[in-house]
Amino acid sequence: MLQPDVTVDDINRLAGQMKEHFTYATLEQGWRYYRKHAVSRVRKAEGRTRIIQADVHETEHYHVRFHMKRVEESKCTCQAGSGCKHKAAVFFQLCEAAGRKPELYLSDFRHAYIELERQRTAARKREAQKAERERRIRASQMTLSQDASAKEWHLFFHRKYARPFTDFQSSVTEITKWVQEQLYRDSEAMPKSIQTLLRMHVQLFLIQQLAERYAQAARGYHSRDISADDAVRPCMEELRELCKQFERSELPTNYREHVRYLGIVAEQIALSEEESPVDRLAVFALVWSEILNHPDELRLARTRLQERLKPLSELRPRLRDAIRVALIHIESLLGYDEQAISHLHALTFYNDPERFLQYADERMDSGDHEKLLMWLKALAPMVSQARHRELLERYWGLWKRSYDAHADMHQELEDLLLVLLPGIYPYLSIFLLEQGRYRDWADIQMVRRISPAEADVAEWRRVADAAPSLLLPLYHQAIERHIEERNRDHYRIAVTLLHELRSMYERSGSLHTWERYMDCLYERYSRLRAFQEELRGGALLT
Repeated sequence: MLQPDVTVDDINRLAGQMKEHFTYATLEQGWRYYRKHAVSRVRKAEGRTRIIQADVHETEHYHVRFHMKRVEESKCTCQAGSGCKHKAAVFFQLCEAAGRKPELYLSDFRHAYIELERQRTAARKREAQKAERERRIRASQMTLSQDASAKEWHLFFHRKYARPFTDFQSSVTEITKWVQEQLYRDSEAMPKSIQTLLRMHVQLFLIQQLAERYAQAARGYHSRDISADDAVRPCMEELRELCKQFERSELPTNYREHVRYLGIVAEQIALSEEESPVDRLAVFALVWSEILNHPDELRLARTRLQERLKPLSELRPRLRDAIRVALIHIESLLGYDEQAISHLHALTFYNDPERFLQYADERMDSGDHEKLLMWLKALAPMVSQARHRELLERYWGLWKRSYDAHADMHQELEDLLLVLLPGIYPYLSIFLLEQGRYRDWADIQMVRRISPAEADVAEWRRVADAAPSLLLPLYHQAIERHIEERNRDHYRIAVTLLHELRSMYERSGSLHTWERYMDCLYERYSRLRAFQEELRGGALLT
């Protein structure tokens, strides 16, 4: 390649301009093109102005006119603007033409970039420190006014007390306690009804900050905080107590919007895009159940949530689930149980049945049999899949109360239990015996393939005393199951069960039936020599 007449002084002067007009990333890309020998046909352009022309081959062909006096006036046929990678590649090619090592200039650019970034970082830090000092001065001068709007209350909370929650070196418990004490002290001079309302807003603010703090911790911030549940529990308990104390009738009419704003903040907490270990939806449920449980307010909230749910494809799955859970709560409060239940089966993330058992409890307490059955039916498969003992116990307790209270629903309620097997088996077994339904009890044991050796001793004796004939099929099933295992250990268990079965036939005066059964058993398993030996050893064959 014909090299143009370029001096070291030219290159040094151009290097200073390259630092000023090109980013380091662009220079590094130009270096790669130079190393790939993408620069060709380097020559001096005609004319009085000193310009070097060159071609750069990328995926396409580009033509560069490199100005040797003023780099910023260089031209390239690409659309990248003044500081493009093709011009940078030509610069490194010119370094080679001047007899200099291009890699030394790249290293110089790198050091200059690092130093510039260090200076910028220091400047940003100084600006941040200055802004923080100014923020603290402004925050110290701010006061909480009872005449301000609810939105202004929360703006005050955030400006003055949000920053401490970002301090991961301090205890979250101490931060929460300190912020609450400060804000409660500011509200002491207010009338009781307004004070209670403001303190509910304070608790929502605290829960919101805790949710954000634990969301950040989950993303990798080092923290020694207690669990999210333990941190939020005192706030939830305080909020629940404030809800009980709140008397809406005593509140001045100009504070109605302050009450409505509780729902807006609760919705912001519940439907946040950020994932957090804090149960945000529990806050939403508490506020709407205890404070905003009015048909007009509920209908407005329902419409708002339905509008948010419409662009399904644009919503993140977790947010979509959160909106559905919020809708379930609002619709259940409105009495639209069928619509609420329709959202259950679409849930992916928030499908823990414990969250929804409260709605069945409420229908039980109100005596609404039809809606109670709807909830029990919808929750049965969810409870069965969850396989949590505590959930089963809670569901069973609700089912039992429903069964005792509503005789007209017995058949439908009993059908539900089949969905819950096998988890519900221990409760169902005791229930059937309490009802004296020994045949149904025996049928359940048959379905579950319960062996006499595996059954509860007290239950077995109870049935043996009341209806011994119902145990015979269970023995037959267990004996054949052990024989089919085809090993001596199971043969011995089968022989033990045969002795017990013989005693039962003898007590019932049906030894002839026993003899026919043994003849059939011997004939059916005559080829199992080890089993025959165990029978003889057990004195069951002569």
